[in-house]
This record gives sequence, structure tokens and C-alpha cells, in this order.
Amino acid sequence: MVISIRFVVTEREMQPQCLCRSSKIPVRPMAAKGAPTEPEKAKGAVTQLRGSCRAPAAGFFPGARVGTRHHLLAMRHKASRLEVKIRNRANTASIVAAAAYCAGGRYRCDRTERVKNYSRRRDVVSVESIKMPHDPERIWNFASASEKHPRARLAREILVSLPHELPLETQRVLVRGFCLWLHDRYRISSMAAIHHPLAHGVDDEVVADMIPQTEGRKKPAKPRKDERGNALNQHVHILCPTRVWDEETQRFGRKIRDLDDVKTGPECVQQIREEWQRRVNRQLEKAGVATRVDLRSYEAAALAGDAPDGLTPQTKLGPRNAARGRRRELETGSDDTYLGQARAKTRAANEALWESWLILRDAEREKARLERSQRIAAETEAARKAEVIKDKAKIGVAETTTARADVIEAAPHLDALDPWQAAISWAEGRLKADIDPESDKTIDLENETVATPQPKQPPKFAMNERAKKCAWRPRQRQRVRGGG
Repeated sequence: MVISIRFVVTEREMQPQCLCRSSKIPVRPMAAKGAPTEPEKAKGAVTQLRGSCRAPAAGFFPGARVGTRHHLLAMRHKASRLEVKIRNRANTASIVAAAAYCAGGRYRCDRTERVKNYSRRRDVVSVESIKMPHDPERIWNFASASEKHPRARLAREILVSLPHELPLETQRVLVRGFCLWLHDRYRISSMAAIHHPLAHGVDDEVVADMIPQTEGRKKPAKPRKDERGNALNQHVHILCPTRVWDEETQRFGRKIRDLDDVKTGPECVQQIREEWQRRVNRQLEKAGVATRVDLRSYEAAALAGDAPDGLTPQTKLGPRNAARGRRRELETGSDDTYLGQARAKTRAANEALWESWLILRDAEREKARLERSQRIAAETEAARKAEVIKDKAKIGVAETTTARADVIEAAPHLDALDPWQAAISWAEGRLKADIDPESDKTIDLENETVATPQPKQPPKFAMNERAKKCAWRPRQRQRVRGGG
């Protein structure tokens, strides 16, 4: 069965390329209205895209240089984050409002009879529904109505950080494949919303900075909020209902209990983390990025021998503290807040641990390599000596000269005959060697050499008269009479 994919593009017109002053990220113009940005058909997913962004990966632009210190190759990527949050009625007033926040839409909740409008959000660049119809308002109202218990679990939200080196199209394919794997493994339908801070509205803010702020106004305009977000904070919200979507009845069916169980739940979460790590590292390898995503804790990595002991995890700042730190960095050039300084100290201590650990690891690997090579050389020498002893024994028991010659020819070792001892024995007269009279010949040094052909055999190279005339004549040594 082939399910069509619909596309919705925002009504903004084509805009010239601009440059964000705060993040220095070139933003390309968006696609024209009605222009498709994806294949018209795909198998296995019902998808609708909202606000297709054609900007390159944030923080990665032509001419950018990546640190070449060797410890960066062993450290983990900054996008090493995957959280699984439980959305229940205790911590979520309305699951429809949560879906509106993720998708950047305007949805009405039938349970609370309130409307949540997040359509002004500019960081939502892609919204897809996997294995369920793309009608978030109706779907999540169904999910809310399906749960009757006052403390029921309404959905699970998987919050995953995306590497900023990957373009949006690659990120979209990566997220879509991961959501399809969730459905094939656990029968979980999902709605995935990719967020790129500073993706939309950057050109409007730059133009607003060029307009005088006091001309024709009673009050000065509010300054542009450069601290409102980090351009590298690209992530995806995967909102998953806790029930299986039934295509026949167009309703939610049985409850998915694999992730709710005390024993199988942590195992399923670990499998989800490992699957995402494998998929994103494969994409990073294709993109030529040196660092890799590692979702293990510092303790688990240290036990496996992939990280030093004593690494300190950095505390989470939160949106307000992060915004305060960015504002102080814009004003003074550095984050001099208390939390910012604490994070800087933690980061410096971790880098020092990484540096010393990598140096020690390289030294241990070199030592192990030398020890292994010495052990292999010793084993090879012992085996060679054993073969020499066997070959000597075979030569000693040979009865005829022909058999002895065959054994010598088949011996793979050069010192099987022990030529040094043979030379000493010959010098002492203890070795009687039989000389073949046919091959024994005395050479006249004045007339012939070893290369002189035998009589009755044509020379290998004969010079004609013309070649003899052109050839250089040997220089004759002049002798002086009476010279001493």
C-alpha cells in the first residue's frame, strides 16, 4: 500500500540571503509557495511537512575550522542527548497543548475547552506524523479521551539533540527512519517536530535593526533579543501516544506495556538509545565528522575503558540561566555569571583529564605493542630453532648423498647446515668435500673470466665490425722506462 504525502509551505515570499548578526550563520531563502521539497510518495509513513527550511546546518559554514587537538577525537559529540519523558496528567495539563508547542500550531483541547496557539514560533522547521494521520488536533484529542484514569500516562516524549553538522534533509531522513524503527519494534506511532533556533525571521530582525528606533515613536522599541536561543541547539521532539493506532477503526486500541514494565522498561529505553546512537554515528561518519555521539554515562564509559575516571558532568542551566549567560557574553565578552564560571571550571578540569588520560593511553598502547612484538619475535625464533634441529636430524640420518642433497634443498632455513661450523671444520681438515672434476676448472686471468663461454659454444653477444669500430677502445697503460 502506498500512502501519499502532503506538503504545506508557509506563505512567506522569497527573501534574499541574509546573515544573522549574532550567530553569523548564512540563511538561504525558503522554497516558493507550492514547490515540493520532498518526494511525492513514500512507503510506510503518513507525513505532512510544515515550514521547510533551506538553511545550512547551523554553526557549519564554508571556511569554518574545527579544532585539531587530538583529544577532541576521543571526546563525545555535544549532541549526545536522548531523554524519554513521561507525559501524564500530573505533569501535563493538556497533551493537546504539548502537541501544539512541539508542532508550532493552534490546537483546541476538547477536555479543557481551551485553545493553545503557538503558530508564531519560528524555530519549527519540520513536522511529520509517522504511522498515523497527520491531524494533530484530532489525534491528540483522541489520545486524551482514551485515558480515563486521573493519573493516566498520556504520551511519551523523546527529546533528542541533532548534530548541527548534518543538513536538514539528512536530519529529517534520520528522524523518520528512527520513528519507523520505533513502530516496527514496539508498535509506537509518533509525531516528530524538528526545531532549529534562529531558523525563521532572522532577516526581519536584521532589517528592524537598520530602522531608527526613536523616529516617529513615543517609546523606544524593545531591543532585539540576541540571547533568545543558541543556533547550535538543534533538536527534535518525538511525541508518542501510549496506545496502538488502529487503521481500521481510526481510533487508539490496546495499551503498549513494554515500556511501562519495571523489568522490560529500562531494557527498551536502553535499546532505543543504542539504536539512535548507531544511526546518528553512521550519518556522522558519512559526513566526515570526527566526533561521535556517545549516550553512555561517564561512569559506564570509564568502566569500558573509553573515558578517564573522575569526569564531572556539567549541571543543567535551564533557559533563564542560559539566556543570562549569553547576554553577559554579548555585553562583556565572557560569561562571568556564577553558573557560567562553574561550568567553565568543570569543562577545564574535564579537558585536563582527557588530555592526561590520552597521553597515558598512548604510552600504554606503545608499551603493549613493543611487548607483543618481542613476544612474537621470541616465539618465532624458538619455532625456527626447533625446525633447524629437525632439519639437522634429517640430514644426519640421510644414507646417500642424493637423499642428503634433497633434504638440504627442502630445508627452509638458511642455517640448517650451519655454514660457520662447516667452514671451521673444512679449515681444520675434518671435512672432506668431494670436488666434481667436470665443474672444477682453472681460469686464466689474462685471457678469460668466469663469464667467458666454453669452447664450441657461440657467445651470448657477438659484436659486428661496425660495432667494434664505434666502440671505445680500452685505454692502454703507458709504461716509462727507467721509472722507479
